[in-house]
Amino acid sequence: METTIADSSHKLVDLLGEFQPPDGIFVKHLSEDQQTIDFEGFQHFVVVYFGADLPTDLVEQLFLSFSKQSKERRLSSFEEAITNVRNKLNGLNPISERLKPSAEEKSYEGVRIPLKPLVCYLSLLEAASPENKLEVVFHVYDSDANGFLDKAEIEGIIEQMMTVARYQHWDTIELEPIIRQMMSDIDLDSDGIVSLEEWKRGGLTTIPLLVLLGFDTLQLDDLKEDGAHVWRLRHFSKPTYCNVCCSALVGWGGKQGLSCGLCKYTAHERCVRNATNRCIRTFSARQCERLSHHWIDANAPSKCAAKCGSSIAVFQGKRCRWCNRHAHNKCLPSISDACDMGELKYHILPPTHIFPAFLERKNVKQQHVSNLLQAVQPRNNTRPLLVFVNPKSGGRQGVRVLRKFEYMLNPRQVYDLSKVGPEPGLNLFANIPNCNVLVCGGDGTIGWVLDAMDKIEYLPNKRPPVAILPLGTGNDLARCLRWGGGYENENLIKILHNIEKSTPIYMDRWQIKIEQKKKSDKGDPPPYNIINNYFSIGVDASIAHRFHVMREKYPEKFNSRMRNKLWYFELGTTETLSSTCKNLHEQIDILCDGETIDLGQGSTLEGIALLNITSIYGGSNLWGTSRKSSGASRFPMPFASTSNGHLSSRVQDIGDKLVEVVGLESAIQMGQIKAGVRAAARRLSQCSTVVIQTHKAFPMQIDGEPWMQPPCIIQITHKNQVPMLIGQTKTTSSWNLLKKNSTASTTSL
Repeated sequence: METTIADSSHKLVDLLGEFQPPDGIFVKHLSEDQQTIDFEGFQHFVVVYFGADLPTDLVEQLFLSFSKQSKERRLSSFEEAITNVRNKLNGLNPISERLKPSAEEKSYEGVRIPLKPLVCYLSLLEAASPENKLEVVFHVYDSDANGFLDKAEIEGIIEQMMTVARYQHWDTIELEPIIRQMMSDIDLDSDGIVSLEEWKRGGLTTIPLLVLLGFDTLQLDDLKEDGAHVWRLRHFSKPTYCNVCCSALVGWGGKQGLSCGLCKYTAHERCVRNATNRCIRTFSARQCERLSHHWIDANAPSKCAAKCGSSIAVFQGKRCRWCNRHAHNKCLPSISDACDMGELKYHILPPTHIFPAFLERKNVKQQHVSNLLQAVQPRNNTRPLLVFVNPKSGGRQGVRVLRKFEYMLNPRQVYDLSKVGPEPGLNLFANIPNCNVLVCGGDGTIGWVLDAMDKIEYLPNKRPPVAILPLGTGNDLARCLRWGGGYENENLIKILHNIEKSTPIYMDRWQIKIEQKKKSDKGDPPPYNIINNYFSIGVDASIAHRFHVMREKYPEKFNSRMRNKLWYFELGTTETLSSTCKNLHEQIDILCDGETIDLGQGSTLEGIALLNITSIYGGSNLWGTSRKSSGASRFPMPFASTSNGHLSSRVQDIGDKLVEVVGLESAIQMGQIKAGVRAAARRLSQCSTVVIQTHKAFPMQIDGEPWMQPPCIIQITHKNQVPMLIGQTKTTSSWNLLKKNSTASTTSL
């Protein structure tokens, strides 16, 4: 029979009505106060609920789990009994006979069990949404069925939550007043009673309430810590052995098997069922300073970290998941049980410093109370690293990077942006004053994370700096900050060491406001309202817009960086022949710091660009290099921005609160600058505010995201400065340095 508890989830709410007098089929089995039920009624309820006749011993086991036991023991016994029932319904053997009733216990005369915990626990074990489960719990504790929870009924819920907390072995000394405060917050109108609407609305936004009610299987399994492995199919390049049967992993196409993505416990597919569920714990029941080693059988040859220093044969020693040290079985007693997390300890947030948020609510900001977990700063001199990965960037590179970081660090430090977005990770790390953020993706991904960080209320000067692992196509910001033009499967440990040695700097960000002249004009919505890298109008945006339209229409033709660059070259050639943005100066007015810029002087322009960083189009420096004269200043002076003499010596800086404005003559000029044939575009201004008025529709782009904009007025002002991490300057030979200086793609700060 394939019936499971999940299949009967829809029955529970209906069955609650059968306990209501006078017509309910279970009413005759209730006590006078309608709070308990006898064995006969329980047996009838189980048959109706599961839709099957269960063996008598299993029914008795379920019944006994709610009688003659403490509440904490009752919860544990009930879960084991339910597991046995599930196994029996699916044709499997019960996992334990430990709760099988004895002959003395089979006399149930006068024995009754509480009804509310029974229905509540069943509802929590079902595969239903939190909203549905909250509704079931509400009806269970609404004894008088009046649609409200009064003071006495709320006390029953508080008692239930304390039972779950004790069962989870949490420190409950200060828990009760916290729970009462949460229940008080749910009563939105403060009338002393809680309606069903208030209960569901408050419960869904107060996640600790769900946890304390027993919701340990939420969407992200954020509090599920049962030691279960995360299996992934792998091909092994080195001889590897199964941790279960101890034989080699051999298959077609190389060594094959399943490996846990979190602890690297390895097994044949046929051996997975017998694998020991002893994976790492990613958080603790309470904060503590000491982390113990997590030893796993070493299934590959290695060197012993103990004094002997000799080789360890396969399965003759252990390996620690956190510090990656190996030791002979006989040498383990000589190694301290405390783990220092090895060479990556500077970046790892220990599981001992992540714990349920509501247990320390006094120390947590109000806006972060709804998190399942909270993290605190380790006492040692470290900076835990929060990692965001966009697996859609860089082909399959993002997926590989995500999996590697999940193993190298605490998995709770690593977030897949395609699933959850940056907010959960930022909220978890919001109370860690000394941490770093690593964004693995393109320029758009970096902007997404920076926007999300703007919404977090950090302490003064405690906003974490951001490093970049470039996975996109252009990666202009990464180039500017010396993180490279693209990830080429470099060793991630070396990248982490580079982050450890990096230097924080502040980067300007610019607010852009676009007001369309006629609301009836049809155009695309702007992709962002913040400029991190650059903003442009005209020829370059036209090429980017064509590229965007083609990629949306034929995504299979844009699956690699090389193909993307070839497409850009082809579209640039087409734009050169068509010149769709010629005579740009006749259709645009621009004011920089209140002064009008004459775009008609000199060569005809086909585009203008506002630059915040020194890289655009994947490495071009449109502003060019400057030789700073003795009288030059990087601070704004009245009307100095339009003086050619001053502009020639102005230095570009991403943290000077000034934006550079340049003119583009054609697509050919852009290619010449990229190739190093021409030094730079035409400098127009260096200023702190820009106002642009367009008189016809133009293609525009912000940080590489293009759109078609009808006639409008654009205002650009300074928004803020954010801390970023700049990588170390790589040592280069004299020839490479000479070659780099001969081109205009140098990305100096």
